[in-house]
Amino acid sequence: MNAKALSAWYANPLGYDEAQQQLAEVRGQFRQAHDASQLQLRLQEIIARYWLGRDVSGDIETLQATCKDDRCSALVKLVYGQLLISRKLQGAMNYLHQGFQQATDLFSAAEYLEVMRRHERLKYLVLNERPAEGRSLSDLLKEADVIRELKGKEDYHCDVRGDRADTLG
Repeated sequence: MNAKALSAWYANPLGYDEAQQQLAEVRGQFRQAHDASQLQLRLQEIIARYWLGRDVSGDIETLQATCKDDRCSALVKLVYGQLLISRKLQGAMNYLHQGFQQATDLFSAAEYLEVMRRHERLKYLVLNERPAEGRSLSDLLKEADVIRELKGKEDYHCDVRGDRADTLG
């Protein structure tokens, strides 16, 4: 994980064994890590713990409180929003929006457009209080596109049984 890549996607699901392995690797690297790599390792640890079914909201709050600049804060929000939306959980779009707003001046033009378009598509997902099975970004975008297409067709539906009084003034 490149902690500086604000436009990257970090929330592809990990299987239990893969998450356990990542967690063990990260914990081993903490001993020799310097300050610059602490954020990267901490995010990797949170991602692994999330896919192990642990509540990481407290870890996110703690990490957010230790951020010293907008890049760090935006990245933490974006990663948490991605984790939440990968399981279609409510609150995901709020974190994604906050992270995007905070990173607006930090993105290159191409990154800005990439993330903006991704978030616009993801807004179509139906989010719930209960977690769904983890989904990859490509699966989430496909589902969002289908929902957007279906909603678009509903918008063009004309109900001829409607009351005409509103057009006669």
